Amino acid sequence: MKFLTSLVLMGLAGIVPVACGQTSTESLGATTANAPKPPNRVVVFYMHRTFRCFSCLWIENTTRQTLQETFPSELASGRLNFQVEDYMKREDLARRYHVQWVSVVVVNVAEGREVSHQTLEKVWGLKGKNDEFSAYITEAVRAALGKTK
Repeated sequence: MKFLTSLVLMGLAGIVPVACGQTSTESLGATTANAPKPPNRVVVFYMHRTFRCFSCLWIENTTRQTLQETFPSELASGRLNFQVEDYMKREDLARRYHVQWVSVVVVNVAEGREVSHQTLEKVWGLKGKNDEFSAYITEAVRAALGKTK
């Protein structure tokens, strides 16, 4: 039994760094941080820790995919921006949006100034439920875009 426990612990030690060691989104596609920035727009932030697990990466990837599939013209025009930020390194954003864990934050910008934001609290509860997760993101972004003319 002791041998089996040791094998399991060694296996976990090898898996955890792989699962949580992802620190870059280079292979996941670029954000829209360099897209045009009209004065009236919506910014969707995916805020993550420096070290991320598979669940964190799933939330980022599914958020990105939902935005790309549902709002391609808004992304292209800059009316919608998607930004991935490490809240441990971007403490200013973490404070501004009250981020203490991995979050998706939807920000309304009017006349070049942030006027409101919404933290999408249900993303963790919807992890793995692709259709429900995408509908949740879509609804929040659509509502934000509706406020931004």
